[in-house]
Amino acid sequence: MKKDENFYKESLFSFQNPSCVCLVDTINESPTDVKRIFKVIKDDSKLIQFAFQPNKGVVRINPKTGSVEEDNVLSKLISIDSSSINNFTKFFEKNGFLFPLNDAMNQIDDETLLKIISNLQTTVNLMSQISELTRKDYKRMLASSIYLLFASPIEISIGKNTYKISDNKRLKEILKKGREHSVNPATKQYNKDWEFEVQDSIYGTHKVHIDTYRHEVDDPESDEFWKSVYYSYVNYIDAPKNERLLIEVLFHLYENYGSFYEASATEISFLNKWKVDWKLLEDYRFKQAILEMSKFAVSEEINGNLHGIYPEYDMNLMEPRWRVDGLLSALYFSLFYMKPNVELMRLCANPKCGKYFIISRTSSKKKYCCPECANRANQNRYRARIKGLD
Repeated sequence: MKKDENFYKESLFSFQNPSCVCLVDTINESPTDVKRIFKVIKDDSKLIQFAFQPNKGVVRINPKTGSVEEDNVLSKLISIDSSSINNFTKFFEKNGFLFPLNDAMNQIDDETLLKIISNLQTTVNLMSQISELTRKDYKRMLASSIYLLFASPIEISIGKNTYKISDNKRLKEILKKGREHSVNPATKQYNKDWEFEVQDSIYGTHKVHIDTYRHEVDDPESDEFWKSVYYSYVNYIDAPKNERLLIEVLFHLYENYGSFYEASATEISFLNKWKVDWKLLEDYRFKQAILEMSKFAVSEEINGNLHGIYPEYDMNLMEPRWRVDGLLSALYFSLFYMKPNVELMRLCANPKCGKYFIISRTSSKKKYCCPECANRANQNRYRARIKGLD
């Protein structure tokens, strides 16, 4: 990907991305197992110009006029219906692929590509929720944070280059350090019910029964992950603030609702669903903990995906510039520069729209991307009221 700093001088960075041709192959490995492979080859005859513009994000530039041809390219990508990988071919043919391509036909399975886009979308949604003044959905924020922090690393090989996305090892490192903190339970002070107090940044202190603790950390049938969470909660008291908070949130979820086996961007799947009453979210202290955990998850996701970005000094313009090697790096870099206290990227409230749009934080009441969507939603509500009166 070639950089062109002179093309769009007022941007923080600008770059060129070759167009590409996309194909989707469907492989029926069995009657019930269908695999789709996204194939892409670059077209160097057509170079697409991009730049970063404040309040508009990564924009596509018209090469003839130098004007913005399409703003907020990120919102266009995450607004695409992800039910089928075929829906993304037009976007990539118009904007080029997410990673630098070699001259060969490159291929990536649909699940991997959709996961990359889902991580981007979840990060945008979580940033928006963090910045909301009055409409925070703490349950969704918690699910999104766990989804990002628990995400399995993604590796994509293109020619001799391997790209790692969302290679988030922080949670494992935190719990590993927690297990290394050895504390003898006999040294703790117990009350008459054989409970000891643990310093807790959310609630001040929290009581743990010695028999419960021993069962959780010593039972050979206990899940190793939750065993580490329980052990770290009791013993890793001097963990850095953000790490300690993450341990505490996981501990209180486990203590109240048991273990969960996966999380999507919108929901946590607990093993014992009948136990989940979400009364934890009635306490403002736990809500504040979710807010801080969400900020931690966003920072980990963005910082972990700022690859292929290099500062350099432009001798012609006599000013600092950034060199960006790929479209995905540029999209994460645009999130890096987004100011949550100033602007939000919000999903249109029209359920049939699915588009994301940027608004200023002072216009936080704006729910629709355009007047047409607002009118359509009003009409739908009116029809529903009339139907209810029949």
